[in-house]
Amino acid sequence: MSPHPNPCSAPLSVEQRRVFVTYEADSDKHVKQIINFVALLRHNGFDTHIDMFEQQFRSISKIDFMERYLSEKEYLIIIIISPKYHETVTSSPVSLENDERILNTVYIHKQLQNEFIQNGSKNFRFIPILFPGARKCHVPTWLQNTHVYSWPRDRDDVLRRLMRIEKYNPPPIGNLPTIVSIPI
Repeated sequence: MSPHPNPCSAPLSVEQRRVFVTYEADSDKHVKQIINFVALLRHNGFDTHIDMFEQQFRSISKIDFMERYLSEKEYLIIIIISPKYHETVTSSPVSLENDERILNTVYIHKQLQNEFIQNGSKNFRFIPILFPGARKCHVPTWLQNTHVYSWPRDRDDVLRRLMRIEKYNPPPIGNLPTIVSIPI
């Protein structure tokens, strides 16, 4: 199989370029990797949103900030998978600190999971990406049956997914062969 010979695709509308990134901050290094990832997406033409870039809007209404990206179905949602993200979204509510950031992450995760269930367990817009230090076991159970990308290894595949183009295209269907039957 060879990669798609024509890297061009139909241009995406402004609405189709909308991306929201959800994550949990494991460390300062992890946050820098996320910022660089978001910068790469923005540089490549995607209107990418993340909470740390929108402090003014969040200060007006945190719920409106989150709901905007969750309710507008044209947004593709990237879920940055990390050990801390997994720990945060799988912990019992009693064990969670009363940290607003953690509560927001859990809220977003539950909203995404509810949408997934309402869609008959079909994934139409969630893109789980394993960041360095994360393993497949850190992916939430409900997303285990979907394609999970690894960053930075799958960089081009992530961009293809966002651009809605396939890595490989099947060859064209040819004519049926002519077969002669020999009478007995």
